[in-house]
Amino acid sequence: MKKLLTLALAFVLTGCGALAPAATPTAAPSSTPVVLIQTVVVTVVPTQEPTEVPTNTTIPTNTAVPTLTPQIIVVTATGAGAAVAPTNTTEANAPITSGSATATLPANAGGDLFTNLTRSNDHFSLKCEPGTITFGLSTSNELVTQVDFYYRIEDRLSVSISGWVNAGKMQTDKNGNFTIDFPSISVDPDLRSHKAWFDYEFVGINKGGSAVGRSAKIVKQITYTIDCSD
Repeated sequence: MKKLLTLALAFVLTGCGALAPAATPTAAPSSTPVVLIQTVVVTVVPTQEPTEVPTNTTIPTNTAVPTLTPQIIVVTATGAGAAVAPTNTTEANAPITSGSATATLPANAGGDLFTNLTRSNDHFSLKCEPGTITFGLSTSNELVTQVDFYYRIEDRLSVSISGWVNAGKMQTDKNGNFTIDFPSISVDPDLRSHKAWFDYEFVGINKGGSAVGRSAKIVKQITYTIDCSD
């Protein structure tokens, strides 16, 4: 019996010794998976590279001024589009019509008394815009304390010319500057015409109410109408 146990033990030891070499074939196949893992790693690397590229692209975009460059381009387009430009042109249509049609004042328009003669338009109408014209002038003559505004109507559809009408005194800033807003409705109803010249003249008055001097008669430079279609 003892011999049997000895033989069994020897057999077991021999089996264990035989199992040790068996580990060698197991190691061989394990090297194959290593190759597969390397292949997978190679696949992962390109995936990371694209990820880095967008990251790098984003950084220059935020850091570099290219972002500002597009903004500058946008501003230039608004100015060029200048929708504002068309808007200004539209708003200027009325002034342009008047401005381009306004005749140059005669060289002696202010006479020997007035300077800086101005007017806001060269036409106005009873039922359309503009309905008012603002006139202005200056004088360095200290005797002039008041300036009266005169007008007359020349009917362009006939040969009728009215007499001169005193429209009242101009407002003063006490420094030799005078202005008056003259509305179309202020034209005497008996003098109104569908198409006429609105002539005007300025007269300087002193404290005693006497005329110190006057401007030239400025004629055929302002059109007066009643209706929009006139």
